[in-house]
Amino acid sequence: MKVTAFVGSPRPGGNTEVLVREALQGAEDAGAETTLIYLNDAAFLDCQGCGFCNDGGTCKLEDDMTGLYQMIEETDGIILGSPVYFGMVSGITKSFIDRWYAFMGPEFTSRLRPGKKAAIILAQGDPNPDVYGPMATHLAVTMEFFGIEVAAPLVGAGLLDVGDAAKDGELMRRAYELGKRLASG
Repeated sequence: MKVTAFVGSPRPGGNTEVLVREALQGAEDAGAETTLIYLNDAAFLDCQGCGFCNDGGTCKLEDDMTGLYQMIEETDGIILGSPVYFGMVSGITKSFIDRWYAFMGPEFTSRLRPGKKAAIILAQGDPNPDVYGPMATHLAVTMEFFGIEVAAPLVGAGLLDVGDAAKDGELMRRAYELGKRLASG
């Protein structure tokens, strides 16, 4: 099993990355081959809404998304991690998801092979883990639209300073178990 994690935080070593790495460790301990991608290190444009991919089956933009598309197609499990900024995922995470439009086939069907699984990890400063529930639900529905089975999102609430996630043993355990479940089916 291959599990690929995408970190949508621009802050190296931040809470999002800490939680995603712990989930990846769980997946690796369950026998998965793992890869970690920092979206902030990739150079790609926003979706241009041109519709080229609807006819051609691929995006016409030639940028780092080309390699990311291949990774998404080849992986069995996806971990998508993002901080919550003003009630939404980070801008780079939103741009990444928007570019998934290229995976949409005619009549809003998915071009991705069935059987993929995903986990969503969100780090937020607000101490109420349910405050951005609709955003987490939207991400899950988007993944499910592409035929990807999504586990309940892991929300790290009340994480303000770099390193707060690593200090929360229960949260780290939950991240680890999420990755382990993702890899073991």
